Amino acid sequence: MDAITVVLAIVLIGLGVVVGFLIGRGRTTDPGIPQLESGLNSLSDAIDRMHSQVANNQAAGIASATALKSELLTSLAHHTQNVTTSVADVRQQAAQLTSVLNRSSARGRWGEMELRRLVEAAGLMNRVHFVEQSSISTDAGSLRPDLQVLLADNRCILVDAKTPMENYLAAASCSDSTERERLMVEHSKSVVSHIDLLSRKAYSANFTESIDFVIMFLPSESLLESALQYRPDLLDYAFSRNIVPATPTTLFALLRGVGMSWKNNEMLEQALEISQLSRELYTRVDVVFNHFNKLGKSLQGAVTNYNHTVRSIDSRVRPTGAKLAELGVRTEKNEEQLTQTPEIDPYIAEVPPQLNAIND
Repeated sequence: MDAITVVLAIVLIGLGVVVGFLIGRGRTTDPGIPQLESGLNSLSDAIDRMHSQVANNQAAGIASATALKSELLTSLAHHTQNVTTSVADVRQQAAQLTSVLNRSSARGRWGEMELRRLVEAAGLMNRVHFVEQSSISTDAGSLRPDLQVLLADNRCILVDAKTPMENYLAAASCSDSTERERLMVEHSKSVVSHIDLLSRKAYSANFTESIDFVIMFLPSESLLESALQYRPDLLDYAFSRNIVPATPTTLFALLRGVGMSWKNNEMLEQALEISQLSRELYTRVDVVFNHFNKLGKSLQGAVTNYNHTVRSIDSRVRPTGAKLAELGVRTEKNEEQLTQTPEIDPYIAEVPPQLNAIND
């Protein structure tokens, strides 16, 4: 029963009490008392019906709330079970991943896979812009960087992906804060030891085409961040030994820069090739024009000789033929019917001066 209904009932009850009191005092004198009593009885019945309806509504509301609560609890239990199952699956997969990464060969393979994914995402092509696992023999033994990124000027950048992470993985699964702190300190020391190892290998001295630093690839941002927390001078220490620690983000930016340099170099080579072909085409066109000049001169000489022959026929042969005709020599055709041999116009268009001067 809500508050408004309670107040209304109290007011009606109070009103009934007052009216009843007034009826009691004036029962012997007021002839309309029976009608008033009848109205009060109707009012009392209405109040009873209202009370009954309010009680029914309250019972229905309680039943509805109970059903909704039961449904919500069932749904919550179902979702809780799903979340619990998902968390258990994630924990199992994380444990499996940790178990796999505890093996050095698996860590090396993971680093190599991350390297391959990055170079391909940067738009570089294998055996064209980079070479994997290329090795050389030295006095100290064989050297084999994980990746050799080729540059456009016949230089290269060497990348090593053998990252120490045993202590980091152990710290990630450790619940003791003191032990976890100790493991993270050991992790930073392991990273420093790997920097010293790469420095002693002297990649740059043995790969003559290599630039003077080696990239130490860390396949996770947190590996470098955790080491820097316990060794703030880690980057300066590495740079002083020509070692550059790189995470996927920084290495990707470097590889994209290498890819852009290759594109610019290809554009430059194409421009140089176009320039060379243009020079060759210019020279060959000049040769063709020289041939045209020679052909024009030959044609002009032929036309001149032809016209000389025609004039000779007109001035020497035809007059003799005409005299023979006058003397009575008759042929199938007289002199006027003989085939005429007109002269050819001796004008032949000369090659424009700008084409003659093409060799200048």
